[in-house]
Amino acid sequence: MMKLDKDIFNKWADNYDKSVEGEETFPFAGYHKIQTMVKTMVLAGAGTKILDLGVGTGLGSVEFYKQGAEITGVDFSDNMLEKAREKMPEARLIKHDFSKSFPPPELREEKFDYIILSYALHHLPDWKKVEFLGELKEFLKPGGRIVVADVAFADRKTMQKARKKAGDRWDSSEHYPIIEDIAFSLEQKGFSLTFFQISFCAGILQLRQ
Repeated sequence: MMKLDKDIFNKWADNYDKSVEGEETFPFAGYHKIQTMVKTMVLAGAGTKILDLGVGTGLGSVEFYKQGAEITGVDFSDNMLEKAREKMPEARLIKHDFSKSFPPPELREEKFDYIILSYALHHLPDWKKVEFLGELKEFLKPGGRIVVADVAFADRKTMQKARKKAGDRWDSSEHYPIIEDIAFSLEQKGFSLTFFQISFCAGILQLRQ
């Protein structure tokens, strides 16, 4: 998995879309299926407000954009945002590193129907994941949802199997979510959660208020 480094992500921007679509090895095994399932969870239409944190090249939000949703994308990579702007010229795209601070000034008074994090949450340690998701709750409209698609595991047993299968591709410096470890803390913050294990190494966490 790529480290949270601007230069790496800037260089990755040109071939990011090709590198993840159709990939069936760690860490992007099941990527296409995950994105398809996210599209069934996010009921986008004209005026639907979506915040995509770690928007990257816009690959995950472009279909919602085409359906008339109002997309706000946040990313720390200039080149990734440039690619996203090519796909979604009318979207609001903000350069900001949410792993260091949130929200950016432009979003302090905003509320969204959906907040999406695609392959971004694993950059935060577990304690910060819970804290950050709790903060995001304040930016949801009533009935809004947070959808997290990432390298993630229902429990430690599933994670250990994936680690063995991934072999040298496993990155021990990352903080891949293990849902059994954070579920209680998220429930304490008022979330109802559902997790779907989509591939041997990735899944979708849906949080409702």
